[in-house]
Amino acid sequence: MTATTPTARRRANRTFALRFVAGVVVYLAALILPGPLAGAGVPLWLPALLVLPAVALMAWANIDMYRSGDEYQRSRVAEAVMLAFLLATPLILAVGVLQFMGLPALNWIFAFSLLMLGWIVGTVVVAIRHR
Repeated sequence: MTATTPTARRRANRTFALRFVAGVVVYLAALILPGPLAGAGVPLWLPALLVLPAVALMAWANIDMYRSGDEYQRSRVAEAVMLAFLLATPLILAVGVLQFMGLPALNWIFAFSLLMLGWIVGTVVVAIRHR
């Protein structure tokens, strides 16, 4: 194999990055488009539908990346997701209780953001732990 021939891992990483970035771009479009389109008479729920393919692209990228890894890599991903769940769930539940007690209602994106932040923290913790 020559130095210019990509390895299977490198191809998987590129595919993951391409799908994930495409999902993020579509997701950003879903967040940005409702503002300008509201003045044009387009219903606000229509551009919000872009969230569905965005989440599908990001999930597809993550599932393929998970499946392309070996047992050690899979265990690291599973540990990072578990840490994300352990960090985000109490926060989401606390926000729900506080909303019941009078805190203004927060957008559902807030819970999703907490989960993603938890996943990032979990990934960093697992990466440091497995050095």
